[in-house]
Amino acid sequence: MFGAESLYSHANWAEPSKMFSILATLRREDPVHFCESKTHPDLWHITKHADLLEVEKLQDKFLANPRMLLATREGEAQVQQMTGGSRNLVETLICTDQPDHRKLRTLTQAWFMPRNLGRLQTEIERSATLAIDQFIEHNGECDFARDVALEFPLRVIMTVLGVPQKDLPLMVRFTQELFSAEDPDARRADLPEGADATQLQIATLMEYAKYFQALTEARKTEPGQDIASIIANETIDGAPLTEAQRLGYYTVIATAGHDTTSYSLDEAIRQLALNPELLARLKSAPEEMAPRIAEEAIRVAAPVRHFIRTASEDYSLRGKTIKKGQSVILWFPSGSRDEALFDNAEAFDPDRANVRAHTSFGHAAHVCLGMNLARTEIATFLRLLVQRIDSISLTGEPAYAHSNFIGGIKRLPVRATLSA
Repeated sequence: MFGAESLYSHANWAEPSKMFSILATLRREDPVHFCESKTHPDLWHITKHADLLEVEKLQDKFLANPRMLLATREGEAQVQQMTGGSRNLVETLICTDQPDHRKLRTLTQAWFMPRNLGRLQTEIERSATLAIDQFIEHNGECDFARDVALEFPLRVIMTVLGVPQKDLPLMVRFTQELFSAEDPDARRADLPEGADATQLQIATLMEYAKYFQALTEARKTEPGQDIASIIANETIDGAPLTEAQRLGYYTVIATAGHDTTSYSLDEAIRQLALNPELLARLKSAPEEMAPRIAEEAIRVAAPVRHFIRTASEDYSLRGKTIKKGQSVILWFPSGSRDEALFDNAEAFDPDRANVRAHTSFGHAAHVCLGMNLARTEIATFLRLLVQRIDSISLTGEPAYAHSNFIGGIKRLPVRATLSA
């Protein structure tokens, strides 16, 4: 009826405006929409801001298990065969319910709280300066997404995790293959052409797990001041973390500190290239404008497309009954564009009074662990960048990642006029 199943296609998200249009139609005509599918699980589509928050708050009624992410029926069966029953390829915080979720999150939450980000500020500024130096070395002309934004936040999170900087290219490949498995620019070349996203992710996950198992063993022997040492040595209820919990932790932190941040930074730069007046405002008041531009870029980019929750009991939402055992898909970009909350939602407006009310970071107990780090990184980069450029413009059209999970601008050709 509304083309809701079109949202499932990774390739379709290469044209996000069309996907946002489908979500707008759902918000307007059937905001709690049931979609039966031959290829995917039958799902309730949740598209309104208020409904997204309601579902997220009700942790006892809408569970992160048994499925976290959209996959084909065949893909789910492959994962269940591999895991021994779980539909989740990786057991991350995102797919863990209470009370285990709280216990796991508490291990590292302090690292990402605003009061503790000060100790990371030097590293954030160092990585931002290095990225801007690379931009300047290209005489201000490059593919910003690939040459600058992709590596900047990853260097920071590698420091937090305790991963050697020499492994940066490997970490870039891992994260791209895991979260954009079907994108032509990230797709593994060593698997058959017909391999689907699940097969591609499993292949990368095997390498990823081996790498981080070695890091865990190293931190058991020689702990350091990093999250890898916490993951390797901390206990929950007197027991060490399982290998699945450790791998899940590494995965979610890499996600929280990398792709979501780089995609949002790409959107901020695109907006500055399109709007010279916005750049002028940033240059004249960087301390004030950088955080506001960063927040609006996070809202508009909405890099996390969806998560899935499953009803633990019958629940009524907007007159529809979601039956126990049925799953709902939470479309976060839709909540961040909900006309009921955001005036002229498609416009980029850092002066919005409710600029922080978006759903790009999720909500309640499962709110993004790295959201404050992402905000700080983007604002810091923008503040430092405008000290070194006078103007910036697009030299071609942006290209977007093929991903229904985490996505955004993957190519952004720009040219900047450098400050004297």
